Amino acid sequence: MKIKLRNLSYVAAIVSVLYASTGCNEATLLGKNLIPPGDLVNAHDTTITGIITRNVIQYDSSIVNGYTNYDKILGSITADPVFGKTHAFVFMQVGLPTSNFTFSGNSQTLDSVVLCLSYLGYKGDSTTPQTFKVYRMAENNFKIDSNYAYNKPLAYDPTLLGTATVTPLSVRDSVNIYGNKQTAQIRIKLSNAFGNEILAQKKDGAFASDSAFRAYLKGFAIIPDTIQGNHKNMMFVDMSNSNTKLNVFYKSDTQDSLFATFAFNTSTSAHSNYFVRNYTGSEAANYINTNTPAGDSIMFLQAAPGLVTKFTIPGLENFPNAIINSAELVITQITVGESDQNNIYSAPSALTLLQYTNGDSTKLPIDASGTAAYYGGTRQIVTNFGGVMISQYKFTLNHYLQQLIKKNETNNGFKLKGYSSMVMDVDRLKAGGGNHSQYSMKLRVIYTKP
Repeated sequence: MKIKLRNLSYVAAIVSVLYASTGCNEATLLGKNLIPPGDLVNAHDTTITGIITRNVIQYDSSIVNGYTNYDKILGSITADPVFGKTHAFVFMQVGLPTSNFTFSGNSQTLDSVVLCLSYLGYKGDSTTPQTFKVYRMAENNFKIDSNYAYNKPLAYDPTLLGTATVTPLSVRDSVNIYGNKQTAQIRIKLSNAFGNEILAQKKDGAFASDSAFRAYLKGFAIIPDTIQGNHKNMMFVDMSNSNTKLNVFYKSDTQDSLFATFAFNTSTSAHSNYFVRNYTGSEAANYINTNTPAGDSIMFLQAAPGLVTKFTIPGLENFPNAIINSAELVITQITVGESDQNNIYSAPSALTLLQYTNGDSTKLPIDASGTAAYYGGTRQIVTNFGGVMISQYKFTLNHYLQQLIKKNETNNGFKLKGYSSMVMDVDRLKAGGGNHSQYSMKLRVIYTKP
């Protein structure tokens, strides 16, 4: 633990002049107004550095991949030199319009069959394309009440059913289907051979019930192209929306413009995401699972699942007996021109801080019992020493440090990871580690001696 200490009784008179004359300075990056009014004479300002940070890859067992988590991520990022590649597959089922279903009329003729996914939005570059391929699932006992591990690819038949190449810009608008305006969708046309196969099913066979239909059609695998090197976005789809469905368009001997909808059913349709990261050849790969005594100079943080940072503050348990006025942990983004592609890939809206209690067991630090606004961790925009707007995150650890001084807490270290409101996401942050030369992680403590 490295401590930079100054008694504020000697600097109170010049602090405003110092801040005003330096422009981008420690006040900008570490924060102002940490000291309660009237405490300047007796308060001490301590900046603790020497924090040991390590980037690690961890399976996130907290992620629930099925059940009621209907928002799915879909696509492939192959052009991120900092964090490498990310791929997301979607597996899903659709159900019958009704039990004992039958198509209208006689002598049906197929027009087309289209798999539709209700579009929620995207992350990354809206102009670069994604190519999605659809296959028939071959996973045995694919069912709704299973929580499939996000790093488990499910089985599918290699026979291609259909493909579509889209961009976020091309799917963001509503669509008009036979005069009915519908919300934005990713629409993938499937083969006529598959469509004719569907038309041939009978109400006393595959169309007798949902279970009979699922035995006939186990589901669909939507697989992005993972080979092309210019993919720079991920898309999000809502499985529970009524526009996630299979549409069969046809005509009979007496009517044109007929269609049948085999919709995703939240009560009976299974669904899962396969989500995988590949850091090979990326900048982050040089900083993962290192064993250097001083730790990693750069932190690479991703919204779950992905890279997290484990860190320790050596000797913090020996902090002198004091009244803690403020203990603020500061994490600052590193920006190196456009090469980091921060103009394409966003930093997380917040970070999550967990305290290690024993082994790999974690809990929210004691300060998290307060309000989110008090505890912190939300992204802020600040100006760095070069005049560039960057992301910064601050956590309030007043109560934790006070309890540590009283020997009511432990100093077993912390885990830091990206937060997202989505179950899986691709926001990422390159920030200064504990021994970064300019933007190191710091713990700034304002305290008063008893």
